[in-house]
Amino acid sequence: MEKFIRYIYNSEITTSALAHYEIDPENTTLLDSFESFIYNVHKEGREFILRIGHNSHRTADLVQGESEFINHLAKGSLSVPKVIPSLFGNLVETIPAEDGSQFLTTLFTKAKGKPPSRDTWAAPLFELMGCFMGKLHHLSKSFQPSQPRFSRYDIERDFAEMYAIGKRNLPKEDEPILQAYLDTIQVIRQLPKGRENYGLCHVDFHSGNFFVSEDGDITLFDFDDCQYAWFIYDIAMALFYAIPHNCRTPKDLRMAETFLSHFWKGYLRENILEPNWLEAIPHFLRLREIDLYMVIHRSMDLENLDSWSASYMDHRREKILSQVPYCEINYMNI
Repeated sequence: MEKFIRYIYNSEITTSALAHYEIDPENTTLLDSFESFIYNVHKEGREFILRIGHNSHRTADLVQGESEFINHLAKGSLSVPKVIPSLFGNLVETIPAEDGSQFLTTLFTKAKGKPPSRDTWAAPLFELMGCFMGKLHHLSKSFQPSQPRFSRYDIERDFAEMYAIGKRNLPKEDEPILQAYLDTIQVIRQLPKGRENYGLCHVDFHSGNFFVSEDGDITLFDFDDCQYAWFIYDIAMALFYAIPHNCRTPKDLRMAETFLSHFWKGYLRENILEPNWLEAIPHFLRLREIDLYMVIHRSMDLENLDSWSASYMDHRREKILSQVPYCEINYMNI
């Protein structure tokens, strides 16, 4: 989140957002504020998730498109939190800020279950994750927003926005990082696009963004980054977050192979994607590696990082510039 958004955000905006859904401010808990302000709220004896984001991050039209996509997936029997209309029947409500900009509110049903545990982090879950993503991609092929202006952006816009984040936030000595980013996206741009390999993706499928129920069912949330991209990008991101930041030891590499092989097996049960696409995964791993490096510079105090971010940033600059593969396995043997 850009620093100015935190500066203009205040309790009055929260109160106004809650009022759009007749939610009592009491018993409202802030859960996260990395990209948006996320609250756990209660209404009529049920728990919901209220998200308040800024229109500099996502416009109202983009949030509308995200909301329609989520409800399309839910209608297709995929387990995702539904977007609940406001008192005025809108999936997205706007709240003016003092500087003339807007905050956007969206209310979601709360995902059932809980985060996956160490005990469940094994082959059966990996295969279930692959099934889930395969079905998501299959359903995305039939999605059309209610109006063209509600279409989500494609990866080219993400390329431009991420490069701009790097330009604004990286120190001058990190210009080689920006060049590495440009080189990476140039390689990715050469990949073919077609209905069977390119569509609306989640692009942030990791254990922090889904719950597992007692019955073993996955519910995926946080579609804020959903965009039109290559389906293999979604698969690469699932791998990225499933492996250690320094995936180099034989044990870690075997774990990466186990994860991807079972994920891929499950994926092919729900969607068709030619196996040669697996060869593109290293390019997307490198893309996310550089993305995160730039986002951490934008959003965090480099001298006071949390443990996950500190681990990630350890020698990250050197790894990027030396082109150390994020995960060096034989993808075609999967």
